[in-house]
Amino acid sequence: MHRRREFKYLVSKDRLNEFRSVITPYVVKDRNLDINDLLDYKVNSIYFDTGQLNFYKEKLAGLKLRKKFRIRSYNKQTEDSIVFLEIKQKEVNIISKNRAPVYYRDIKQLLMWGNIDKHVLSDGKFPNAHSDARKFLYYYFGRNLVPIVLIVYDREAYHSKFNPDLRITFDKNIRSKVCTSTDELFTKYKTEYVLRDYFVLEIKFYSGYPLWLRKIIQKFSLQQRSVSKYSHCVDRHIDELDMHFKRSSYEWAKEYYLKNDFINEEVV
Repeated sequence: MHRRREFKYLVSKDRLNEFRSVITPYVVKDRNLDINDLLDYKVNSIYFDTGQLNFYKEKLAGLKLRKKFRIRSYNKQTEDSIVFLEIKQKEVNIISKNRAPVYYRDIKQLLMWGNIDKHVLSDGKFPNAHSDARKFLYYYFGRNLVPIVLIVYDREAYHSKFNPDLRITFDKNIRSKVCTSTDELFTKYKTEYVLRDYFVLEIKFYSGYPLWLRKIIQKFSLQQRSVSKYSHCVDRHIDELDMHFKRSSYEWAKEYYLKNDFINEEVV
């Protein structure tokens, strides 16, 4: 688990080019973007929660210590697409993350049977993958987590030229949809834009927040704030989610009573 600080800002999309130009002397593009000569890459995430949306409600209540559970992928689906089981924990501005890579084709089997040794990939880059997967599955089974929303956005990513631990990202074109299955991770069907007129600026670092970056933030008059993509997307779909969970509860109860011959049974 890695712990770092994370500051977020909501910035008007009209200022994206201007902001990019002022940080350019101090940063280099993310290595994968630079190699492929890309400006950004796509991030797809399915977020999990309880049927009562407990983790969403913890955010609304302002709890200082919060967790998010998601499956995350990057760019387009391929035959060997690798996705990540992730737990993101936030305590004020301190972020820690548990992360375990899995082939996308194996994700349903893993979530059904919990066979970590068979499906979780482990190498030098993710030495704690198996233990991180166990933590994810502990909550997944213990709290009966279910898919809630698919969130997709385009991310520009940069590193400081002077400190590679300082990472700056622009998350743009955020869109989402209610999601009920991991099969929907790469779908484009019926996603809706959220925060359409803004991008989310995230600054992530372990040790230092440089003066040049402070001056840029001040120049743009940006205010640090809590910007949860998950919460904004749940807000966007809350009526549909409410109907979905009511319907799911009804269908479960109907199936249960039919199975047990309780419907239309005469009560004496």
